[in-house]
Amino acid sequence: MNISLRYAKALFQIAQQQNKIDQYMEDLKAFKQVLVQDKSFYGFIIDPLADKERKQKAVSVLFDKLNSPKEIKNLVALLISRGRERIIVDCIDSYEQMYDDYRGLIKAEVHTAYDISQNEMDILKTRIKNLFHKEPVLTVRKDTSIIGGLQLKIGWTIYDGTIKTHLKEFTNSIKI
Repeated sequence: MNISLRYAKALFQIAQQQNKIDQYMEDLKAFKQVLVQDKSFYGFIIDPLADKERKQKAVSVLFDKLNSPKEIKNLVALLISRGRERIIVDCIDSYEQMYDDYRGLIKAEVHTAYDISQNEMDILKTRIKNLFHKEPVLTVRKDTSIIGGLQLKIGWTIYDGTIKTHLKEFTNSIKI
């Protein structure tokens, strides 16, 4: 088990005990959003040469503004004190994966050359639900490099039903 997963698991267990799984998820998402959007703040937090006390104070102020639970604040302070700032985002991602599993959700990215109709979206959701026995949460991205068809990414697996891939496979199959 990787180290970020251990920290996330501990936080998830605390959230379960306090019946605050959803609240913790929302607070972690808000914190991650700040890190992703404010590159200079994130750079300061993961800078190994920056003063740990200054980092902890900056994070504490941010968590106070976000009105986050002290357990999340304490986790990030612990990571900073142990020089593990670089795994903060990984911890949040691990918590999010546990949250999705707990709620019976599965995230899927759909890449297409065109806008998907609601009917196509419903069919795709039904197929994913039947295959994985979880409620799909779809993110649709329009990709102009795709000629037709779609590409579906679930976890680390990519299901490629694009015309480009089919043409490439056909070309390879007829080569002598």
